[in-house]
Amino acid sequence: MMVKFPLLFTVLVLLGTVTVNAVLYDRPCRTDVPVVQNFALTRYLGKWYELQRFEKDFQTNYDCVQTEYGLLDPTTVSVRNSAYSLVNETSIEAIGTAKFSFPEQDIVQAKLNVSFFGAPNDRSNYWVIDTDYEHFSIVWACEQLGEDRSSEGYWFLSRTRRFTDDVEANTRAFHAIRQYIDRTEIRFTNQLDERCPDF
Repeated sequence: MMVKFPLLFTVLVLLGTVTVNAVLYDRPCRTDVPVVQNFALTRYLGKWYELQRFEKDFQTNYDCVQTEYGLLDPTTVSVRNSAYSLVNETSIEAIGTAKFSFPEQDIVQAKLNVSFFGAPNDRSNYWVIDTDYEHFSIVWACEQLGEDRSSEGYWFLSRTRRFTDDVEANTRAFHAIRQYIDRTEIRFTNQLDERCPDF
């Protein structure tokens, strides 16, 4: 039986951890991480399944993670994150919004500010390193923690629960991961358990 955590509990957990990712480094945020140029937001909308991530406290023991993006207006995207624990059969959900970090630039960069439950939407914390819109998206984030410390986030998203066999998509996605993501910190998300719900 699927039991949802009370909304208040979920809000407190997410607000308490949304600004700090679990992977910490004794270095400033890197400046060598590129993002998609001429980002086509409308092609990016819809449902994605998380296949990999850097673990965060509020996601511990959660799998079956799904994200859905919808257009609220020309500059605002709705964000709905859902996850299910195969350990204790509970689910969590986070509702938020996303906006372009630098909307005034002539070339649209895949840098967005994502926030949940009405929190201030003022941090560029969702960078799409690469996507083909149809199969995969590689997302990275970094938060500066003082002068010489930083915290990174990473998500590997797929349009399907099992990653595509498409050769070009595999080549592009795993090239980006090898080049920019610390693979020692990757946590694989179980999407194939028969108990995974379709949120």
